[in-house]
Amino acid sequence: MMEQIWWNHIIKAHSFLESIVTETVKGSSMLLSLPNSIPWRNTLIDIVSDRLRIENSKNKFEEIKCPDEEPGAYLLERFCKKEIRATYRYGMSYAQFLGKCQETVLNDRYIWVSNIPADKINKWLDFVAEYTVNVKDKTPGIFIMEVHDDSIARKSKKGIKNLIFNQKIGDYDKYAFCALASSETRCKEYLRPYLAEIVSSICGDDVELCAACVLRGMDFLSSPVQIINDVIESCHRSDGECYFFNKSKEEITVSIWESQLKYIFPLIESYRKYFIKRYFKAIKNVLPISNSYGEKVTIPEDIEIGTLFYLVGRGDIVISSTEYSELERYRNARNRLAHMNVLENEEVEAILKAGKHNITLS
Repeated sequence: MMEQIWWNHIIKAHSFLESIVTETVKGSSMLLSLPNSIPWRNTLIDIVSDRLRIENSKNKFEEIKCPDEEPGAYLLERFCKKEIRATYRYGMSYAQFLGKCQETVLNDRYIWVSNIPADKINKWLDFVAEYTVNVKDKTPGIFIMEVHDDSIARKSKKGIKNLIFNQKIGDYDKYAFCALASSETRCKEYLRPYLAEIVSSICGDDVELCAACVLRGMDFLSSPVQIINDVIESCHRSDGECYFFNKSKEEITVSIWESQLKYIFPLIESYRKYFIKRYFKAIKNVLPISNSYGEKVTIPEDIEIGTLFYLVGRGDIVISSTEYSELERYRNARNRLAHMNVLENEEVEAILKAGKHNITLS
C-alpha cells in the first residue's frame, strides 16, 4: 500500500518513473542514479516493467545483476546462441559485433543492469555508446544502467540519457507522501499534518522509514526517538536492508522544535490577536504600558502574550478560570518555543485541536 502511494500518487516520484519509461520506449539508453535508500526499489522495477510491456509488447524487460565479466563478453555469452558466438572474430569489438548482429535476442530487450559499481561504470558506458553507434537496420537493445553515485551520473556519455533521483525528488515530496500515508493511520485528523511534518523532517532521508513511523501515528508523536529505535531494531526495508538513519537525539529534537515553530507559533499568534480583539476595551484602558523589554506600548495590537498574561494577573482584564488556563497554555508555549525548547505532546495536541482562533469577533 505505502509503495503504491509513493510511486503512483506522489507527483514527482511518479514523474521520475514515467521518465524512465518514456526515454526507454523512445530508444534511449540511460544512466540512472538511485540513492541506496531508494523507496521500494523492487516496486519501481515492477511498475517500469509493466509499463514497458504495455507501451511495447514486442520487447522483453530483463533485470540483470552487474556481472564480473566485461560487458561485451557477458552480453555475447548470454544473449547470443552458440553458433552466433562462433562467428565472432577478434579484431572487432564486442560492441561492434553485437551492434551489427541481426540474430541476437538482445535486439528486443530492455536491459536493467542493477547496482553497477564505480569501478565498472565507465566500461558499461563505453560499451553502450559504441554499441548504439554500430546499430544498423534493426531495433537495438536498450540499457538502463543503475548506479548509486550522483557524481557518476553527471558524467554520462554522448547519446546516453542521465536521470538522477535526488535531482527530481525534494523535501516537499516526502512531506506529501507522509501526509497521504497518515490518512491510513488512526492518528487524529487535526494532528496528521503535524505528524507528516515531523516524520518527514526527521526521517526524510529514507522514505520507507517515514512510512513505518507514520503508521505508528500517535505513538510516534509521543515517543519519536523510541519508535525510530524500535523500527530500526525490529524491521527492515523492502529490499531486506537496514533502514538508513544517522541522526543524533539532539538533531531529532531540533527537527521537532522546527516543526513546532511552523505549526504552533502561528496558532499562538492567532490566539493573541483573538484575545486582544475580545478584550480590546479593557486593554485599551490600561495603555500606555511598558513591556518586558521596557518599551512603551500604546496600542492594544502591539501587546505581547506575556504582557496580556501579566495584565490578567494584575486584575486589569477579568476572564474566567477556563480562559485563564488557556491564556497560560499559550503564554507558556510561546516562551518555551522562543527559548528553543520542545513542547510536550499533550500541549501540542491541545493547541492543534483548538486550531486557528476567530479574530473577527463582533
